[in-house]
Amino acid sequence: MKEEVSRPRLERIHLLKEILQAYRVVLEEELRPYGITATQLRMLWAVQSSPEASGAEIARECLVTPQSGQATLARLEEAGWITRRHSAKNDRVLVAEMTVKGKKILLKAREIAERLERKMWAGMSEAELSQADAVLRRALARLNEGV
Repeated sequence: MKEEVSRPRLERIHLLKEILQAYRVVLEEELRPYGITATQLRMLWAVQSSPEASGAEIARECLVTPQSGQATLARLEEAGWITRRHSAKNDRVLVAEMTVKGKKILLKAREIAERLERKMWAGMSEAELSQADAVLRRALARLNEGV
C-alpha cells in the first residue's frame, strides 16, 4: 500500500517552476542569435504538428490565450516563417502553413531545445526519467479531474 502525502509540499511546485523558468531563460538566450523566441518556437512546433488547425486551436495547444496566439502567429507570418490562408472547411477560419524558411528555423531551434533538454537530464537513467514522467502525468490527471 502506498503512503499518502501527509501535507502539501509547495516546495515541489516551486521546484517545478524553477526548472521551467531556468530552462526558458537558457533557451531564450540560445535562440536569440537566430531571431526566434521560445514562444515562437512552440507555435511553429504546433503549426507543424497540427496542420489545418485554427489559430485558437494552436493557441490552446501552446497554453496561451487566443489573443496571444493570434499576435504570435502574426509575428511568425511577418518573419516569413508561416503563411495563413482560409480553411477549406470554414472560410472564416485561418489556418497556418510552414514556409521553407519556417521549416529551416524550426529545425535549428529544435536542435537547440533538444540539446538543452539532453543537458538537463544528463546522468539520469531512462528508468528514472520514465518514472518521473509517470508521476508528473498522474499529478496532472488528478488536477484535471472534474474540470
